[in-house]
Amino acid sequence: MDQASINKEFVKRHFEAVNGRDVQTVVGNMRSDLYDHELEGDHTNDLQEGAQRLQVLMKQIPGLTVDVRDVIADGDKVVVRAVWFGTDAVSQRKLEFHGFVQWRIVEGKLAERWATVTPIAEFREGMKVW
Repeated sequence: MDQASINKEFVKRHFEAVNGRDVQTVVGNMRSDLYDHELEGDHTNDLQEGAQRLQVLMKQIPGLTVDVRDVIADGDKVVVRAVWFGTDAVSQRKLEFHGFVQWRIVEGKLAERWATVTPIAEFREGMKVW
């Protein structure tokens, strides 16, 4: 299996860990010096900030599920098109957001992240799924 295929399978397993609420594996998939282009600041704590954001999101949407629609890999980069959905813990409204995440993989770990996602919104019946 070539490196792009290995990286593609690794990223798929990463999202399976998110769906399994396995924050330890999710964080373990990332390098300690992860650079997340979505975050602001000096990027010295991107791993910790990302883990905190995921934990907050999982509390807000306890059944958070990521439906990975497409995965494209080229060399050390993998791009995912996905829909995140679940039910808000307080309002019990169905929510979703969707977008693209690109990862750069170094030595078998997620080293860099770019993401373009929509804001979290209420899912309305009859709404076309992205």
